Amino acid sequence: MTTPSENYEQFTQRVIGSLVGVDVHRGHIYTGRVSKRQIKVDVSFAYSIANGANVLFIVECKCYNRRVPVDDVEEFHSKLDDIGAHKGIMVTTVGFQRGAIETARGRGIALALLTSEFQPGELRYVVNATTTAKPGRDGGQFWQGNLRGPRSNYDGGFRFEGIGQFLGLLCLDAVEEQRQKGIAAWEREHGGG
Repeated sequence: MTTPSENYEQFTQRVIGSLVGVDVHRGHIYTGRVSKRQIKVDVSFAYSIANGANVLFIVECKCYNRRVPVDDVEEFHSKLDDIGAHKGIMVTTVGFQRGAIETARGRGIALALLTSEFQPGELRYVVNATTTAKPGRDGGQFWQGNLRGPRSNYDGGFRFEGIGQFLGLLCLDAVEEQRQKGIAAWEREHGGG
């Protein structure tokens, strides 16, 4: 018999796995670059972007009856850093505490509420059936929602109508995060301009 957490991980894997060309792993084990320990992750996948570059996404699933606290975000950030993942996503059934949202924003971690229930002010992903899907492409499923991620200009969110747009926003987010770090480093080195 599977636990609610295992069911949620399987559901998350199926949602992401509905894409063509994306191998989704559940319970995959990575070796930490720093700790050298074996790190088991809930869900992971690599997504190929321009020129064949692969971006490693690690997804942490939180099937809680309470909002995800800040220490869970910090622990996840440590895991991402040790693995060397390019992007981290935390999904939950309930939501995130304010400190967790702020910490995720500062750490460049995307937060998602993976549920069909509306949650005001939270990121919302809904998996719906559609008759316009091409057979074999997404199994008659698509993602839609509003992404509010770590960058400060996400306050209003960005609307996405499919998983491709969602992954594109996450990749853009990772690029913007690196650009902002470069600007901050240049300003530190040159006395702020």
